[in-house]
Amino acid sequence: MIVYNKQFLKIAEFYYQPPVAERGLDIARCYYQQAPIEGTQQTVFHTLQIDLTQDAEQILAAMKKDNRQQIRYAERDGIATEGSSAPSDEWMQQFFAFYDAFAQGKGLPPANRARLIAMREANMLDLSRAIDPQSGETIVWHCTLLTPQAARLVHSASLARDAAQSRTTARANCWLHWQDIVRFREAGLATYDFGGWYAGEEDEAKLRINKFKESFGGKVVQLYNVDRGLTLRGAVAIRARHLLENWKERKN
Repeated sequence: MIVYNKQFLKIAEFYYQPPVAERGLDIARCYYQQAPIEGTQQTVFHTLQIDLTQDAEQILAAMKKDNRQQIRYAERDGIATEGSSAPSDEWMQQFFAFYDAFAQGKGLPPANRARLIAMREANMLDLSRAIDPQSGETIVWHCTLLTPQAARLVHSASLARDAAQSRTTARANCWLHWQDIVRFREAGLATYDFGGWYAGEEDEAKLRINKFKESFGGKVVQLYNVDRGLTLRGAVAIRARHLLENWKERKN
């Protein structure tokens, strides 16, 4: 569980477990439930997961041929990777700056610093990065939530200034995913979760992201994200949030 403040609300997040109604909380958010929870506001969520209890060779063999080739090329080209489940303040700031620049270019919101810092304080945050062998620049960052059951990708951000670097970045991203998978498997985690899978058919950009995730093998599963208001203020905020999300879906 992590706890953080957002817009005068005290929020607790629970992962792969039902919420606990602790005093002082406004909202309990329960992510990645296998079944709905009565008395909560619920959202159906699809994601793609890899079984890390398999041998590493089995996981690699289940990937698409092109993906395995990208990984071999990245290793041959000397793309370096680093990862830490106890990221330093310096790493956190470097990630925030990199991700926010990436998000701005994609029209996405900036990183939720309070939430990610709360994950780190709870020893539930992993950061990893890939480095361009020519420039020495970091060109890919991954931000991953760690639980006893699973490693779940929260953010992936990449940098490509030209066509040549775009090829290097694509290889680096595949290589970094593979290195993360190996690290988390060796740490004893059972699941690598890509953090979402688009179940629609209209959004071409999201379908391309699906295709990339599917290239690693794995299985698409349906889960539930649920919100429970523990105070009147929390209940009103949840209702407003879901009304806004429904309006955005209808608009799109």
